[in-house]
Amino acid sequence: MDVQVSVDDQKIVVTPVGELDAHNCKELGEALSGAVESTPGASAVIDAGGLSFIDSSAISELLRLREQVAADGGSLTLENLQPSVRRVLEITGLLETFGVS
Repeated sequence: MDVQVSVDDQKIVVTPVGELDAHNCKELGEALSGAVESTPGASAVIDAGGLSFIDSSAISELLRLREQVAADGGSLTLENLQPSVRRVLEITGLLETFGVS
């Protein structure tokens, strides 16, 4: 998995590409955590257009990151979900938690 991070004023955009699972979900966490530490209170977006798969470890990491960003006064949303990723979030009841419409 590859992770790109961009910070523009008070908006952080994290773009992971590939599969997000137990073997690499910490990479996403480290990328976002670093950006949040340098931009407290920022809104964060995970552009999931390049994610083809997520597992339960990835969901746990996303929930942890959401709490971390909120504790710093920001928000975390997911955008551009692929159908397979959307389906996992639907099944788990987490679409609304991450602000996905």
